[in-house]
Amino acid sequence: MQMTWLLLLTSWIAQPEAARLAMQQGRYDDAARLYSELARQYPGEPMLRYNIGLALYSARKFAPALKELQAFLKLQPNAPQANFIAAASLLKLNQACPSLLYFDRAASMRDLSEYLEQRAQAEAACGHPALALPLWEQLAARQPLNTRAWLGLGLARTALGQQAQAQEAFARLSALPPSPELRGLERDIARSLWSSSRYADARAALLRVKSMGQPEASLEYELGDCTEKLDGPEPALPFYRQAVRLDPQLISARAALGRALIALNRPQDAIPHLEIAARANIDKSLWAALANSYRAVGRNRDAAAALQRSR
Repeated sequence: MQMTWLLLLTSWIAQPEAARLAMQQGRYDDAARLYSELARQYPGEPMLRYNIGLALYSARKFAPALKELQAFLKLQPNAPQANFIAAASLLKLNQACPSLLYFDRAASMRDLSEYLEQRAQAEAACGHPALALPLWEQLAARQPLNTRAWLGLGLARTALGQQAQAQEAFARLSALPPSPELRGLERDIARSLWSSSRYADARAALLRVKSMGQPEASLEYELGDCTEKLDGPEPALPFYRQAVRLDPQLISARAALGRALIALNRPQDAIPHLEIAARANIDKSLWAALANSYRAVGRNRDAAAALQRSR
């Protein structure tokens, strides 16, 4: 009896230390396993569920982390750290709006820069740029080298129609030293500018992104669209063609290339691209464009069939 108690006590002392060491060494899966073993032995210890959730979150296993944290929060619903990690887990799982409730419960941590950043991301992703804006402003003031802060600030200002202030934020971002994530951030800026129909600014941003990394079909398509809007269809063709070469299934690029060729009075060249794009059935007007191309080259029966599909 005495030996059994000693073994149990030794296990209780050794395993938490081993789990803590695993966390310190970045062996998060091992830490989660060790804490899970303890939780089975001591089901009345709620902090073990929190530790499991923290270890799983650190291992980027966000769904199981959330499950453990929610189990812990049923017993201690106002624990700020657990609410914060649960909110961050939901954000990683693309559930920004549900995460806001947990961020509210973790509001005592709002002075931490990590809280500001995660909460700002959640508000922005949930369609609340006006709520995200002051959070990004605070973060950028605290961490002027944080590329995510300037990106978020620029995007929030763009969404609120504050174009001049947005440009200031994007300029601050562009002036920062290169970082592994900078291309992705620049890509987001370029896409935001393109989506906002700011084609000259977007083209400059897209060309900058293009110079920073691997070819990308959607980037070439967006470059083509900007160029066509600014300079007409002829200069846009090389970008559309490159987009199709990189990804033959990118329907938006196929459709844009076909329509540009029609605008240049080259229906025969347009037909193969319009056929592929029209059959994707994402836009009925593509069938009408295809019908016009068929008719222009004398394929009247095919033109009638395509026109019927357009209706």
